[in-house]
Amino acid sequence: MSDTHRQPIPTDRALGPGKTPVPDEERHLATTVAAHPMLGSVGALARLLAHLPPELPLWLDEHVRWDPDERLKQQLLTVTPRIVWVDTADETEDASMEPGLELGTVCIPFDSTPDVQAAVAVRRDLLPADPYASAEERLEQGDVPGALGDLATLLQDIAALLSDVTDGLDRGSPDTESLRVEASTIGQAAARIARLAKTGPEGDRG
Repeated sequence: MSDTHRQPIPTDRALGPGKTPVPDEERHLATTVAAHPMLGSVGALARLLAHLPPELPLWLDEHVRWDPDERLKQQLLTVTPRIVWVDTADETEDASMEPGLELGTVCIPFDSTPDVQAAVAVRRDLLPADPYASAEERLEQGDVPGALGDLATLLQDIAALLSDVTDGLDRGSPDTESLRVEASTIGQAAARIARLAKTGPEGDRG
């Protein structure tokens, strides 16, 4: 789901200077959820739900999230909860935002302490691991070079998959040769976009 329909609700510790205080009810919900950074079992989820109102809307984050700077390190997945603003209006109602519980999946460092893992799980700046979704979020944030880097990765993946397809086809077929050409063309485009991501002017950010 798009971030236009859900926004994180911070705890007091997440509020910066000049930020509008979160209403007491929402702050209490966010604090309650923050005490359960990782849900490794059905029991852990049940204990969290026991402290939340049963009518609270439930959402799922459609993306696995990670820190792309840590991609080379061994990581594992954890389910993490967060309180977010959700758009609950239907076609017959005016726009209405209210708190909801969102369950997300986050990549956390494998060889680290529980405190370090929990700190990563509760981060709200993590990007989708899917490069296309990551590019969309980076563009929304004004990070054009980062978005270009993600799109280059996506094109590289597509080129690699097309190349794998040709491995199982008749080597003498015109269609196979055409696919090889397309894979090469997409790979070259990926390389050019990757270079632009590194050399793009700062003015492209935003």
